[in-house]
Amino acid sequence: MDVDTVAAEVAAAVGLAEGPAGVADVLRVIARHEPVAAREISRRAELPVPIVAAICNELRKRGVVDRARPVRLTPEGRASLTGQAEPGTGLAEITGRCPCCGGLGMMVPDAVAELAGPLEAAELAEPAAKLDLDQTHCTADTKLRRVLAMHEAGALAGRRILLLGDDDLVSVALAAFAGHAGEAARPRGLTVLDCDPDLVGYLRDELRQPGFNAEVIEHDLRDPLPAALTGAFDVACTDPPYTVAGAELFLSRAVDALAPGAGGHVFFSFGPRRPVETVATQRLMTEMGLAIRSLTPGFNFYTGAGILAGTSHLYHLRTTQDSKPARTGRYDGPLYSAQTRAAATRPYRCAACGAVHEVGPGARWTRIAELKAAGCPACGGTVLRPQSLRAGHGQGPGPAGAGQP
Repeated sequence: MDVDTVAAEVAAAVGLAEGPAGVADVLRVIARHEPVAAREISRRAELPVPIVAAICNELRKRGVVDRARPVRLTPEGRASLTGQAEPGTGLAEITGRCPCCGGLGMMVPDAVAELAGPLEAAELAEPAAKLDLDQTHCTADTKLRRVLAMHEAGALAGRRILLLGDDDLVSVALAAFAGHAGEAARPRGLTVLDCDPDLVGYLRDELRQPGFNAEVIEHDLRDPLPAALTGAFDVACTDPPYTVAGAELFLSRAVDALAPGAGGHVFFSFGPRRPVETVATQRLMTEMGLAIRSLTPGFNFYTGAGILAGTSHLYHLRTTQDSKPARTGRYDGPLYSAQTRAAATRPYRCAACGAVHEVGPGARWTRIAELKAAGCPACGGTVLRPQSLRAGHGQGPGPAGAGQP
């Protein structure tokens, strides 16, 4: 079995933006961790779950992956990839990944882990996630690891901290950690901005703690920051909608909020994107004068959010003398995932004849259901596979991504 040929064929059949390298990533994950669920492949290969499922289906057609669930290789596929006919050859152990932290670079000490119980109780009392705002809540362990990452970076004690959106309840974790660690981890002040009135009311009640200086303000970040908050902070944290437009807007507000000059901290959680979207997002950081101090893949875990396997990366960014926001005025374009999907035109390839047809606003078919009902104009086929979004088709300031994980 020629693995390179298989990877090229599968990439072409799926219309994979990452090309054969993306298929090779999926095969590597399967070979190291079989049997492995599609969701776990998605997380490790940084591809959406539906794309992983499509790749695995194509691999089954070619005898590389068997029909069982979870995903595993056929003996022929395994022999071609690993030189072994049977699984369990130790590939999973030959990774260099830290066995303690799983490669996340941060362990939660036992004494701090005891705070997870109260944080989980706070999650249960939190208002339900609003999908139209791309809200999906991170786990209690993730909350604590984010706080510990800030503490390790010197971004807690005596710092003025701004949270741009907080359905993850990081503010509650900060208050709990300050109560545990005392002055060594107590911010000088904490401000939360969020546009969800239900969440704002909940946080105001939850953060009424003696000795912890916190303010919660209802504010839509489509509007510029209130004048009193501009240049008033040392640290900004945000987990924005996972679109390039969301990254641009929320990072711009973060930069606008930080005190002028070098050394400000931005903790930015953002999900794995397709290559063109990742490049666009990182270009935004560079153009805003933000230096990437660190990037930890798969640092954040969330409940739900199946399409991105419930994970996102954590960027630690630092401001420079040249830092400036990319956007300063009011923003009225598509921002959240549903809005960007509605504004996007996506090509679909007919599995039978290979013809490509546009679906979306302004196209002949506005929804894929309409195209399937009509059939491919070239051959009548009804199996149509989504291809990569066309750059610049209704994407606002950059290519759109999926919703918050």
